[in-house]
Amino acid sequence: MNTSLDPSQILQTAFAFWNSKVLLTAVEMGLFTRLGQRRLTGAELGSQLGLHPRGIKDFFDALVAMKFLNRAGDGPDALYFNTPEGAMYLDEKSPRYIGGILTMLNVRLFKYWHDLPEALRTGQPQNEVKYGEKGIFEALYKDPVKLEIFLNAMTGLSRLNFEAFAAKFDFSKFNTLCDIGGATGLLCMEVAKKHPHLQCVTWDLPAVEPIARRSIAAAGLSDRVSTRSGSFFTDPLPKAVRRVARSWPSRTSLTMRGARMFLLCSCR
Repeated sequence: MNTSLDPSQILQTAFAFWNSKVLLTAVEMGLFTRLGQRRLTGAELGSQLGLHPRGIKDFFDALVAMKFLNRAGDGPDALYFNTPEGAMYLDEKSPRYIGGILTMLNVRLFKYWHDLPEALRTGQPQNEVKYGEKGIFEALYKDPVKLEIFLNAMTGLSRLNFEAFAAKFDFSKFNTLCDIGGATGLLCMEVAKKHPHLQCVTWDLPAVEPIARRSIAAAGLSDRVSTRSGSFFTDPLPKAVRRVARSWPSRTSLTMRGARMFLLCSCR
């Protein structure tokens, strides 16, 4: 028997869902947002989150062990506080918050991954369709709460890429940007913050527009970023952009990245 082989990677992977579920639950509960810049005892934080006393210490100390929380001191008087990474990426008040995707993982995807064996054996979908609901996008667009969770999740995934795009792309030749399929308007907002000369339009389905307007207003960019709505497959693009694309094709840039399209125009 070869006793030099190490099963630790097997065991770590097998139990990894424990760590994942602890973090996802903390994000869904708003733990990192509740803490903000404060330092609270376990009892204080647990009370604010509505937790039963029995699990408070183990829950918070698990987050400390995984380096998602910091702790000063020991025992009942120990103070819990955010790590720099937690404050930046998991506090909803942070401009770089990415917790939306973690919330969607917890409230939607976690239970579907439990059904992976059935998916592999039957070849059947294990999402909303399995439970007699409509397909994911039909279901999402009929439920404003679920839709906002989904859009915030996509925002969490895209934020860092959009920041990099806004910083690195040369917008000096352009006056207008229209993001087709703009969701919450994040791409437009990131570009508008870094390039004051640009006017931006975020364009998506009608159910998305109120969510985008709220996000843009919260960022204080309503004077720079406007919203439009329609279906990419059936409706014309925003009029000004469509006219620019037809009349000055050599001065218009059309870019496709997966399902994302944005138009840049250099004319006024």
